[in-house]
Amino acid sequence: MEDPIELDRGGLPPHVAAARARYYAELPRSYRPWRHLATPFVVGGAVIAGCIACLEGPALSDMLAVPVMWLVAIAFEWRFHRDLLHKRVPPLQLLYEKHTVSHHSIYVEGAMQIGSARDFRSILFPWWAVPALAAALTPIALLLGLLLGGDVGRLVLATSMSYVMVYEAMHLIYHLRPTHPLRRLPGIEQLARHHARHHDPRRMQRENLGVTTTLWDRVRGTVAR
Repeated sequence: MEDPIELDRGGLPPHVAAARARYYAELPRSYRPWRHLATPFVVGGAVIAGCIACLEGPALSDMLAVPVMWLVAIAFEWRFHRDLLHKRVPPLQLLYEKHTVSHHSIYVEGAMQIGSARDFRSILFPWWAVPALAAALTPIALLLGLLLGGDVGRLVLATSMSYVMVYEAMHLIYHLRPTHPLRRLPGIEQLARHHARHHDPRRMQRENLGVTTTLWDRVRGTVAR
């Protein structure tokens, strides 16, 4: 079956072409891009469905957990991006290597689009990241449930999973060709340009750190000028 995301690879800057050549040379033969793409959505969707199915009838005050958690996730994304993905922090140096060294070498402003589905591995979190995040957040959700009510804990966990799924989808969309139908969704092109400016090596460590939204960049004054 023809890869529906296959694109023209021509016209890449030499250093980007070299980085992509290294990426393909190191890509495991066993890599299955569509399985990688499906995993966070299958796992995240299952967690969300389980949380919703177990709701006991949340009060209006309980529902505030959704927007509050979404705002917390926006702020966390910005700080995680700045302080762990763009700085070497022992013992998490691998995050820096995968993001700043690899991802930002393969994609730079003006050369942002993927070549094929094989490039999913250079965009998405590792396949195990969402299951691991769900496992890590479950005790926090249980604690919040004990303190604030079971439905609050379930809504926090469901919102967290929803946010990660949105992050993965939007980040991938930004790296599709500009004429792709998904790039025509409302607001996406503006966010894609915001993200592309972050891929300017002069800006990447301090500007346009938000991926799902520009909100926290505006709050923190890190929007690229």
